[in-house]
Amino acid sequence: MQLTETQVARRDRILGVAARLAMAGGFDGVQMRQVAGEAEVALGTLYRYFPSKEHLLVSAMLRQIGTLSDRLAVRPPQGDSAEARIVDVLRRANFALQRQQQFTEAVIRSLAAGDELVAPVVREVREVMSNIIMDASGAPSDDVRMLRVAHILQEVWLSALVAWISGVEAADSVTITLAQAAQLLLEGQH
Repeated sequence: MQLTETQVARRDRILGVAARLAMAGGFDGVQMRQVAGEAEVALGTLYRYFPSKEHLLVSAMLRQIGTLSDRLAVRPPQGDSAEARIVDVLRRANFALQRQQQFTEAVIRSLAAGDELVAPVVREVREVMSNIIMDASGAPSDDVRMLRVAHILQEVWLSALVAWISGVEAADSVTITLAQAAQLLLEGQH
């Protein structure tokens, strides 16, 4: 469904409010009625765009990943190898998430909620991140092996974020884990 300019602006307002509330109060800090009020939309309108809080929060993450993609177009990944460029991209994305721990916790909780209405947005998040990783690798878009590497790295990233958020690992361990996974997966691929 193609949105009008007014609908896009309304959707962006809603996502901005949700992200701000999640940054301040995490998952529990995002109340749909408050999001609707601050975004100046009816509660029914909010639910037409985002059928659940989980859907809303994962959509806010998708918007942030889109921003990362835009930034990478301006300031491309650094490194002489696919591995180095991928690690640079993941480091940047990870840094952005770690600067906003409450938001990250809210999104991860939403991802793990098992809400099947969220699945299409999760697929979109995975697709955009896969494209970002594929672009950083320099591999052609039909490189099946590299696409698998991109998917595995996303799974490692999610697991490492959960370990960080739950206090099992320190914040810097996420980037270290991602670098190690990239190295293992891309060994001999130059």
